[in-house]
Amino acid sequence: MNMTDNYMSVALDTIRVDTIVGCDLYIQNYVNGEIKYILYCNGTNTIRSEKIEELQKHKIERLFIYKEDHNKYLKYVESSLKNIINDNKISITEKAQVVYHVAKNIMTDVFENPRSGIHVYRAKNWVEATIDMIINNKNASLTMINILSFDYYTYTHSVNVAVLGLLFSKYLGIKYKELNMFGTGLLLHDIGKTQIESEIINKKEKLSEEEFTRIKMHVELGANILTQVSDFDDVSLFPLRQHHEKYNGKGYPTGLKGDDIHKFGKIASIIDVYDALTTRRPYADARKPFSALKIMKDEMEGSFDGELFMDFILFLGQRSEKKY
Repeated sequence: MNMTDNYMSVALDTIRVDTIVGCDLYIQNYVNGEIKYILYCNGTNTIRSEKIEELQKHKIERLFIYKEDHNKYLKYVESSLKNIINDNKISITEKAQVVYHVAKNIMTDVFENPRSGIHVYRAKNWVEATIDMIINNKNASLTMINILSFDYYTYTHSVNVAVLGLLFSKYLGIKYKELNMFGTGLLLHDIGKTQIESEIINKKEKLSEEEFTRIKMHVELGANILTQVSDFDDVSLFPLRQHHEKYNGKGYPTGLKGDDIHKFGKIASIIDVYDALTTRRPYADARKPFSALKIMKDEMEGSFDGELFMDFILFLGQRSEKKY
């Protein structure tokens, strides 16, 4: 492997003064025409202001870390996520990348230890910071949509659903406090899948009736996990409990119909299906947005609140399809 393949760049502006990053930081240099990486700061040392100023003086905007230390770096930026989001020196693209990858890192931990109140607390903090970004930056919606992952994993799907759901909810005019509760429920809507056998979750072939019955249990299993977490708002459970309910009453787990489904459940069901269709699955390629919406309209008629579904189409119509 080429030596450069072992490193990845991070924005200097994401490094805060008087903090410990937790992983070594390197400067990229050219020596005799070859790229070399020079250790600039040990991961156990505090970053002093003079070190940052020295880099800024030499117009160095990016540092490098070992790729294997990426999770350590993400844990570090997670601790100062609001500062990064509110830093006008950092581009919206950089902010969006940090926000998205921090969320994936959080959800990886959530799915490894779903009963940890600490990870749920981290999820709530991420939602709050992300809402601040999308409310205060008019370009956030487009940028965030363009970095959503093509590949379907339970944790990336959870992040995609949360991002899309928050952006769509902002478009609908849902208020700040409700956005926080809704976003947390969206991010954690599939937490119950941690209790389902991985062979079923990752199966490429069509599920048997018994397997499908088993996988449907993830809704109640997820609700059981989160109701045991202190300070978890009941309103946040609506997207989790109802993202598989259908407007025509043919969904699960309780077969709710029409306006018996909470607005958060209605929105979650639209976003959940749309993201599943537009990302690569073990058994299906990703669909283009138009194709996905056509399937939802023609083949899933009656599944969604018609007014909200039309709003979702209009919402997507204002966004770029660069991701696809």
